[in-house]
This record gives sequence, C-alpha cells and structure tokens, in this order.
Amino acid sequence: MVSASSPGAEETMKSLVDDLLVRDAAAHARAIEWLANLGDRRVVPHLIEVLMIHEIGSNWDRFGFPEVLRDHSPPRYLELPEARWPGALAALGTIAEPDYDSPYAWVEWESWYSQEEIEPLEGFDEWKLQLYRSYLPPVGRLLDAEPRTFDLQDVRWGNCDPSFLAACNEPAFVPGDAVTAFDGEGEGGDESGVANGAHTGARDDVERYLKSEDVVFGFIVNNVAYAVPQWVLFPHELANVTLKGVPLSLTYCTLCNAPILYNRRVGDQTLTFGSTGMLLAGNKIMFDEETESLWSQHRGVPIAGEYLEEGVQLEVEPVSQTTWDEWRETHPDSLALDIHTGYDFDYRHYEDNIGFFRYYWNDESAIQPGLRTAEGDLPEKTAVYGVTSDDGETVRVYPVEEVPREGVWTDEVDGREAVVVRDATDDVAVYEAPPASLERDGETLVDAEGNSWRLEPKVLVREDGRELPRIPGRHGLFFAFRSQYETVEIGSDAN
Repeated sequence: MVSASSPGAEETMKSLVDDLLVRDAAAHARAIEWLANLGDRRVVPHLIEVLMIHEIGSNWDRFGFPEVLRDHSPPRYLELPEARWPGALAALGTIAEPDYDSPYAWVEWESWYSQEEIEPLEGFDEWKLQLYRSYLPPVGRLLDAEPRTFDLQDVRWGNCDPSFLAACNEPAFVPGDAVTAFDGEGEGGDESGVANGAHTGARDDVERYLKSEDVVFGFIVNNVAYAVPQWVLFPHELANVTLKGVPLSLTYCTLCNAPILYNRRVGDQTLTFGSTGMLLAGNKIMFDEETESLWSQHRGVPIAGEYLEEGVQLEVEPVSQTTWDEWRETHPDSLALDIHTGYDFDYRHYEDNIGFFRYYWNDESAIQPGLRTAEGDLPEKTAVYGVTSDDGETVRVYPVEEVPREGVWTDEVDGREAVVVRDATDDVAVYEAPPASLERDGETLVDAEGNSWRLEPKVLVREDGRELPRIPGRHGLFFAFRSQYETVEIGSDAN
C-alpha cells in the first residue's frame, strides 16, 4: 500500500486532491478514501474546505444561512449531486487527532483547524480558488480578486452568498410613531391601547412592529434621526441607503455583534456594498458592486482588488446601539425602517430570536469561523466600543459595561484629549475634550471654569456656541478588534 513516505506519494496526493474538484461525487469518495489511507496532515485544509460545502449542502434545513431561508430550497449549486464529498468527516478523524461525533462535528473541526498551523500541499491557493469557482460560483468570483492582503487559507465560507444574504437596498423610512407597537393596557400604553408618545392621526398604512425593548441601530443625518431594528437587519447584515442626499451603508457583522455605519462615497464614486458570504478571522468580508473589491467590514478598508492599491478608508459615522424606547425618548421625531422592505424575508423569525448567535456572542468556548484565539487584555466576547487612529491601524477600546452611566471618563485617543460617556440613549460616545477637568450634570458636562457643554449626538456644544466634534467609533466584541487591527489599546479613565 502507498504511504505518505512512499516514492511518488507527493504527486499521488496532489492528483487525489485534484480529484476532489472533478464533478463526480463517486470520484470524490474514492479520492477521500485514498487520502485517509495516506494519512498526511497536509491534506487537512483541503478536506476542511470540502467538508463545509458537503455538510451545508446536505443539511441546508439545519445549517443554511440566513436561518430564515432554511425553509427555502438551497442555492441550486449546493443541490447538485456532484457537490458532495462522502467520507470527508471520517477521513479527518483518521488523519488528525480529534474525534468529533456530534451533529455539529464539521463546526468543531473548523474551530480546531483554525487553531492549528497546517501547511497545505503546494498549489493550495489555486486549488481553493478553483473549488470556490466551481462549487460556490457567486462566492468564488469574488474571492478571485487581486491584489490581496490576506492568505487564502484564512478565508472561510460563511454558509451563504451575496444573493441569499442580500443587502437591503434603499428601504423606506416612516415616522417612528407609525411603527411603534401597541404595548397594551398595563404594559406601557393607556387603556385605549395607544402606544406611549403616539400622535393622533398616526399613519395606518404601515405595520406597527417596533416594541419598546427592541434593539435598534440609531443615527443622525442632517439633523434627522433614523432607527433600524437589529432583528430586521439580521437576515441582510447590510443596508445601503441614501438619506438627505448622503449615501450610507449600515453594515452589521452578526458574528461580531458589530453595527458600523459608513459613508459609501469614495472620491467621486458612490459605492454599493454587499456581503460576499465569506469571513476572515470571524469578521464578514464585504464587496463593492462597482469594482468587486473586497473590504473589511470592521475596519472599512479594502483588502483585495482595485481599491486596495488606492489606500482608501471609508468614513465612519456615529451609530448608537440601544433600545427603541431609549432612542425614541431622546429622538421623539425619529424615523424608523418600514418593515415592508420588498424582500421575501420573514423578519419575525428573528423577533426575540437571535438564534445561535447568542452562543457566539456569549460563550467563550464558541469560536467564530476562521478565528485563532489568543490571550488578550479582555475576554474575547467582551462588548466594547472602539475608536481608531487616523491611519486606522490602532484602535482604543472601552468595555461598554465599565463606562459609567452617570460619570465621565477622560482619556487620550490618537494624541487627542477625549471624554468618554454614556449618552442619552445609554450607549458609549467619545468626544474631543474641553481643555479642563470635567464633571457630569445630567446631559451636560461642566468644566473646571464653570462652562457647560451640552451632549449632542455629533458634537459637544458650549453655552457660547463653541463645538467639539464626536469621535466616531465602532461597536463589537473584543475579538473583532484584537484580530482586525495592528495595535489594540484598552482605554480607561485617566483621572
């Protein structure tokens, strides 16, 4: 029997992994059996890649993404009979050490693999590109972008593609009172069942769906407040909007719990962003439709393609992660997303049901796909708010639960004096600091000279009208910052 040390074994293994690309499931099974017998760990990366496609294609009703589409047929390319690699799971158990036998064994194998340093057979990059082009065509077309800053071995397929994880493009916004759900008697409404704060004559042509405790992503554009519910954005993970003439992308990495708002204007071009269906170190990879360059969702910078050579960085806009009740109390005239977006999603699937993402957000043992764990200054799943340096390489993060709700922190961010507070929506906000020590009095900061500075969504305003800007930041779990930025600093109160 040929072994991994036999003469010609290298060429035999290369031939066998090439057989994993042919459109014949029986050939796949034969090749996998031979690879298992040879027992060379260098084929583990190949087997992990085909295992993920095999398991998701074979069990779409259990593993398909977004979850709301599991009742639908999977993409046609996953239903094809040749898109199967029988025996891949057993082969991994023969070649490598772990012995996973749960229904989620393929997930456990991926997590294990992400912690290992396994050098694949020569030619792996081109092999992986061909696998994705042939068996995940909408994703493979995007992955094949050059130049690139990342190693192809580090990219993971995220169970979906740009059509299934479709961006919500130019949805309508309606008065918040028109979509606020009736709380009912004894639950915040009056005896008539009218929601708190509802105006008479509220519109009856839109659905009342937003509950007071619903998490929303709130932002201000030209003095107009907008809110997008987390659970409605969930199956899109991205919304391209044009509000008051400003083109924006509200991006959301569900694995990182990271809503980030970008201005999608780059130079003289307005970009339309979408989700590639791929992940890098647990963070989603975006693309722009205009050039099909790939972008880091968390950093807002290109990581492959045409824009990589231009050294651009998307402008970040402030976004609050809070409840509808908190947002509406601060911004009573806020507009909210009309739930009738035109997309065929049962959004209510996610209402009060974030599903398995709670596991990824809260359980330190749950490892996001492609993430190599490391001992950091904070636990990986700590919710933080981060502010980056001008060059985007350094980020200073603040654990959300440590920022006081009534007080104020002073700190230094990228060489600038800064104040860190909880704003009126109970979210973290960072501003350039007045040149004196500060105390907080409600929604006002008072400096040592007795000047009052009012906390506004985008600025601090002194009594005489002088303004200091807010420093836009990013939400997310600590691992996303640790894995995406060159340098991570932990912010605290300098006093």
